[in-house]
Amino acid sequence: MSALAKPNVKGQVVIPKKVRDSLGITPETLLNIVIRGQGVYIYPVREAATADQFSYLKILEKTQGTWGKESHEEVRERKSRRRLELSATLRNKKAW
Repeated sequence: MSALAKPNVKGQVVIPKKVRDSLGITPETLLNIVIRGQGVYIYPVREAATADQFSYLKILEKTQGTWGKESHEEVRERKSRRRLELSATLRNKKAW
């Protein structure tokens, strides 16, 4: 199915009713607009993640790792391990 449409002065294009009906596009349907080469493709989005389902804060809490709150002891321990790693690297470098 194809249809011709002309943008108005604001650049808005009306999707013809036959096209909307065949794709099940309603006023509530989200549309994904993609530019590919010299064309514009419009896809109806059937399902989208909500803020509750995909929260950056929740992800950051789970993956905070070394950026999380560390005690002074943990910081000292991490720095000590780092010094040991660096000295081992230097020793190996000298051996070459």
